[in-house]
Amino acid sequence: MSQKLRQDLAGTVIDSLEFARDAGRISGSIPVAALARLGDMLANDSGVLDYGIRGERDHQGASYLVVEADGEVMLRCQRCLHEMAVPLHVAARLRLVAPGAPWPEDDLEDDSADAIEADKALALLPLVEDEVLLALPLAPRHEHCEPPAPLRDEQEPSPFAALAKLKKQ
Repeated sequence: MSQKLRQDLAGTVIDSLEFARDAGRISGSIPVAALARLGDMLANDSGVLDYGIRGERDHQGASYLVVEADGEVMLRCQRCLHEMAVPLHVAARLRLVAPGAPWPEDDLEDDSADAIEADKALALLPLVEDEVLLALPLAPRHEHCEPPAPLRDEQEPSPFAALAKLKKQ
């Protein structure tokens, strides 16, 4: 029987292998402010991310979690230092490896899925937050912007200005 829930992720845990076997589905919305580890990277924590998590198995019996999230986060442009809205789309396929089972050797060559250890009490909010963190740009920048110009009052005379005057003499 497939679980299809729409809920808040805070405190939600699943048995990951059972969830995948039953083709479970959970979807909902997360306030950006609920993603605490994102806080230092954000210009502000306004906004909401829509998420979806589903379990699946392939024809060989391997179990997967598919984690998706869509929305917009407010980051600081690293060039002009102003806020900028960054659209976010997360689509991660995670292969579940039973505890103690050997890790699949083809994971190094196969980019379609990352492997994680299956857990009987997998917390979903940190899982989604991990995937959001991985999807953020390292140095967000506007397409076209100017670096911040120093204010005239804040400019100090160059320490080499006196040397330049001596050189002219």
